[in-house]
Amino acid sequence: MSKKANYFLGLLSGMGLMVIAVIAFVLSPLHPSTLFDGSSAPLRTTPTAAAAAAELDDTDLMQKLNHIHQIIDTNFIGDFDLELAIEMMFAGFVYGAGDPYTVYMDPTTFAAFREETEGSFIGIGVSITVDATDNRMLIISPFEGSPAFEAGLLPGDKIVRINGYEVFGDGMNEAIRMMRGEAGTEVVVTIYRESSGETFDVPIIRAVIEVETVRSNILDNNIGYIRISQFDRVTYEQFANAYERLMGQNIEGLIIDLRNNPGGLLDVVNNITNMLIPEGIITYTEDAQGRRVYFPSDANYIDIPLVVLVNGNSASASEVLSGAVMDTGVGELLGTTTFGKGLVQNIFPLRDGSAVKVTVQRYFTPSGRSIHGEGITPNHYVEMDVELTNNLMRISQEEDVQLQEAIRVIGGMIGQ
Repeated sequence: MSKKANYFLGLLSGMGLMVIAVIAFVLSPLHPSTLFDGSSAPLRTTPTAAAAAAELDDTDLMQKLNHIHQIIDTNFIGDFDLELAIEMMFAGFVYGAGDPYTVYMDPTTFAAFREETEGSFIGIGVSITVDATDNRMLIISPFEGSPAFEAGLLPGDKIVRINGYEVFGDGMNEAIRMMRGEAGTEVVVTIYRESSGETFDVPIIRAVIEVETVRSNILDNNIGYIRISQFDRVTYEQFANAYERLMGQNIEGLIIDLRNNPGGLLDVVNNITNMLIPEGIITYTEDAQGRRVYFPSDANYIDIPLVVLVNGNSASASEVLSGAVMDTGVGELLGTTTFGKGLVQNIFPLRDGSAVKVTVQRYFTPSGRSIHGEGITPNHYVEMDVELTNNLMRISQEEDVQLQEAIRVIGGMIGQ
């Protein structure tokens, strides 16, 4: 056997043992953080760390790994990327959870993820999830004003190739890395658009994405309007500032637009929801052992007629806010039934800069409803054309039939 093969086998042996160690290490995170990651997936009960470790015979495991590598080293005509193989081994191990949103993130992908949730990163500017029906990468929403937005990508588009390489949901980490890069460089994304049945290439120039997650203005009849595109680290401050500006102009009612909002960070949506509802419960979570954690609201809240706009792309953290508003009766929901994502993920950073994102809890509305797979049906069910829905930030106020109806409903609340 070649020296190269001996070296690889030794390294693989060490990495194979690390697979077993990952089980216990992931359960002892350095700084876990909780998020809602707009997506739909079944929640599975998995064995305890001790039971899972007992199922892994390290001798058999290493023999199989060594055998596989011997086959590749002896027969493969190309170059074998050992570093990539090791990363894929970790990713494959986590993939065994059977939940496309419980994933391993290598150091590069995790760093990019952290940048994105902080509100600034380099890329094309899309929020993506996995379509469980075909394992394709599904665009939940392009970030408003981003290169992807300006290039015309729409919610519901599927990314099928990046720079000519076919990509799938179970390789999302690598796909995200391919879309990242230096600002000013080009990436070609191939899109499948189900509404038209077309597949086409979209050249996009990467840029620094400074995510503006909140936009606001005053509509007719002195009604305030705040749109939240996602719940990132910067969103609470942006929302609070927008609200203060609107209240300074003596608005009589408020519309909060959560349409096409895929979700985000738990603490951020809780802080915003706390501003909207009276003293009580914002949401509570429940883990596999039935243990609950309650997130309370205080007695200070915005006492103003309120309508929240939602649709089928309003997911996760958006549904936390929507469910709390509906259950407490402080406002009314208008639009179409929400996405129905009632699961919570925790991020478990590892010492080498990588991380594991794990579905750990279900969440419930204040009244105890679990909306996973069901969504929230609004008080006022108002449908809108799919094309208009996908182009919310490009259509006029007059074309936005849901917004027009929200203005009418809130006008009735304030006696106009």
